[in-house]
Amino acid sequence: MKPAAEKVQAAIAERGLDRAVIELAVHARTSQQAADALAVAVGQIAKSLVFTVNGVPVMVIASGANRVDEKVES
Repeated sequence: MKPAAEKVQAAIAERGLDRAVIELAVHARTSQQAADALAVAVGQIAKSLVFTVNGVPVMVIASGANRVDEKVES
Protein backbone atom coordinates (compact mmCIF):
# COMPACT_ATOMS: atom_id res chain seq x y z
CA MET A 1 0.00 0.00 0.00
CA LYS A 2 1.25 3.48 -0.85
CA PRO A 3 2.31 5.70 2.10
CA ALA A 4 -0.63 8.10 1.64
CA ALA A 5 -3.09 5.20 1.64
CA GLU A 6 -1.39 3.77 4.74
CA LYS A 7 -1.94 7.10 6.55
CA VAL A 8 -5.62 7.06 5.68
CA GLN A 9 -5.93 3.41 6.74
CA ALA A 10 -4.24 4.22 10.06
CA ALA A 11 -6.65 7.12 10.66
CA ILE A 12 -9.60 4.81 9.96
CA ALA A 13 -8.26 2.21 12.39
CA GLU A 14 -7.55 4.83 15.09
CA ARG A 15 -11.21 5.78 15.01
CA GLY A 16 -12.25 2.17 15.51
CA LEU A 17 -13.90 1.88 12.12
CA ASP A 18 -14.03 -1.50 10.40
CA ARG A 19 -13.26 -0.23 6.91
CA ALA A 20 -10.41 -0.74 4.45
CA VAL A 21 -8.75 1.48 1.89
CA ILE A 22 -8.94 -0.03 -1.59
CA GLU A 23 -6.17 0.71 -4.06
CA LEU A 24 -7.10 0.06 -7.65
CA ALA A 25 -4.80 -1.93 -9.91
CA VAL A 26 -5.58 0.53 -12.72
CA HIS A 27 -5.53 4.33 -12.91
CA ALA A 28 -8.98 5.82 -12.52
CA ARG A 29 -9.07 9.49 -13.41
CA THR A 30 -12.86 9.66 -13.55
CA SER A 31 -15.67 8.38 -11.36
CA GLN A 32 -16.81 6.17 -14.22
CA GLN A 33 -13.37 4.56 -14.53
CA ALA A 34 -13.31 3.91 -10.77
CA ALA A 35 -16.81 2.43 -10.88
CA ASP A 36 -15.85 0.19 -13.79
CA ALA A 37 -12.71 -1.01 -11.97
CA LEU A 38 -14.77 -1.90 -8.88
CA ALA A 39 -17.79 -3.23 -10.82
CA VAL A 40 -20.17 -0.84 -9.05
CA ALA A 41 -22.51 1.94 -10.14
CA VAL A 42 -20.93 5.36 -10.62
CA GLY A 43 -23.24 6.73 -7.90
CA GLN A 44 -21.46 4.49 -5.39
CA ILE A 45 -18.16 6.30 -6.00
CA ALA A 46 -17.22 9.27 -3.82
CA LYS A 47 -14.96 11.84 -5.40
CA SER A 48 -13.01 14.49 -3.54
CA LEU A 49 -12.11 17.84 -5.06
CA VAL A 50 -9.99 20.53 -3.43
CA PHE A 51 -10.48 24.18 -4.36
CA THR A 52 -8.80 27.30 -3.05
CA VAL A 53 -11.26 30.02 -2.06
CA ASN A 54 -9.72 33.33 -0.99
CA GLY A 55 -6.49 31.50 -0.21
CA VAL A 56 -8.21 28.84 1.91
CA PRO A 57 -8.38 25.21 0.76
CA VAL A 58 -11.91 23.77 0.64
CA MET A 59 -12.57 20.06 0.10
CA VAL A 60 -15.80 18.91 -1.52
CA ILE A 61 -16.81 15.25 -1.42
CA ALA A 62 -19.55 14.34 -3.88
CA SER A 63 -21.15 11.30 -5.40
CA GLY A 64 -19.48 10.22 -8.61
CA ALA A 65 -22.82 10.62 -10.35
CA ASN A 66 -22.98 14.35 -9.57
CA ARG A 67 -21.14 17.31 -11.03
CA VAL A 68 -19.66 20.00 -8.81
CA ASP A 69 -20.13 23.63 -9.88
CA GLU A 70 -16.94 25.47 -8.96
CA LYS A 71 -18.35 28.94 -9.63
CA VAL A 72 -18.23 31.23 -6.62
CA GLU A 73 -21.40 33.24 -6.15
CA SER A 74 -21.01 36.75 -4.76
